[in-house]
Amino acid sequence: MTENEFRLLFDTNPKNLQYKRQIVEYLVDNGPETLPVLARFLGVSVPTISKLVGELVDHGLLRNFGKLEASTGRHPFLFGLTDKDFYFLGVDFSSEHISFVLMDFSGNQVHSQMDIPFRFANTKECLNTICNEVNNYMDHEIDVPRHSIVSIGINILGRLNPHTGYSYTYFNFEGTPLATYFTNTFGIPTFIDNDSRAAAYGEYMLHYRQKGENLLFVHATWGLGLGIIINGEPYAGKSGFSGEFGHTHCYENEVICHCGKKGCLETEASGRAMHRKFIERVKQGDRSIITDSGKKIEDITLDDLIEATLKEDMLCIEILEEVGEQLGLHLANLINIFNPHVVVIGGPLAQVGDYLIHPIHSAIRKYSLNMVNQDTELKQSILLHYAGVMGACMLARKKAIASLTD
Repeated sequence: MTENEFRLLFDTNPKNLQYKRQIVEYLVDNGPETLPVLARFLGVSVPTISKLVGELVDHGLLRNFGKLEASTGRHPFLFGLTDKDFYFLGVDFSSEHISFVLMDFSGNQVHSQMDIPFRFANTKECLNTICNEVNNYMDHEIDVPRHSIVSIGINILGRLNPHTGYSYTYFNFEGTPLATYFTNTFGIPTFIDNDSRAAAYGEYMLHYRQKGENLLFVHATWGLGLGIIINGEPYAGKSGFSGEFGHTHCYENEVICHCGKKGCLETEASGRAMHRKFIERVKQGDRSIITDSGKKIEDITLDDLIEATLKEDMLCIEILEEVGEQLGLHLANLINIFNPHVVVIGGPLAQVGDYLIHPIHSAIRKYSLNMVNQDTELKQSILLHYAGVMGACMLARKKAIASLTD
């Protein structure tokens, strides 16, 4: 479905288009609602809202959920988003896997294919592989016709500008914005965003909206990212580069970060830091169930360390406590600055649960202001490795709706 075709389902009248976009955005955020409530939200009469909603129902974008149960008076009808005909595709990849989720207009997961083996590299060949995987998923893995997919959201590692569609860290050799390249390749409007920001939005929309509008999502993977939600909106910053939490200078440790600088937070509080510390300890003579099993040091992966932690490997647990304490110390600074409703710990390292959450929580209580940290809940990610790809779906829908009046 082209962007113009999607727009025509709403309206060609600019004023009506704006109203209808606001109706849909309200229902995305709040779920099914009655005509009187929608009328008050838009500041229009009930007959006007009834006409607008009726046209959205006629075009298949909304549906009537039936009458709302009420103890007295008339029983008004509830209207909400349809769960048919309009779909959004989310794509998320790591260094070793690529994942897909297809979502309907109302936010339900229709189909998923997770952790397909994939080798990331900043090359034209890898970009072609991503495009081939996406095309194969749309053409062969799902029952939904390709023309019913309204938009695609693709998470990209590193620094990018979601507003212009340019990626500056990876795949910036095409000359055109990466989002435009994807759109032309797939024939479907495609948006790109940072993987940490997408994961933050996925967690927020699916699990944490009821806890407040401000959320920090710590993406603890091989590196360390941060997704920021302010007033219910993903915060990208002026150029889309917000959230470089892992590259704040925190130490005089002379450890070179992969960004090329020394002393970044990522060098002491990330999967990469855990891996380095583990190798150092093993070389010093410490034992682990990983090395006892005969695995060579050079073959040990972050997944191995996570699995060993869950099996109560003491060396991994000790190192995670160090990593968690350092992460919590610097998260305390963010809590003092942002005063968020919720801080969510996500990414692969979040799989170890309390082994990481407890030292983070202790450090936050130790280093942040009491009156501030009492306002903030610390939570483990609920979606875990689904967070990024579900966030990509949610952002694809959000941006498609927002583009109606651009």
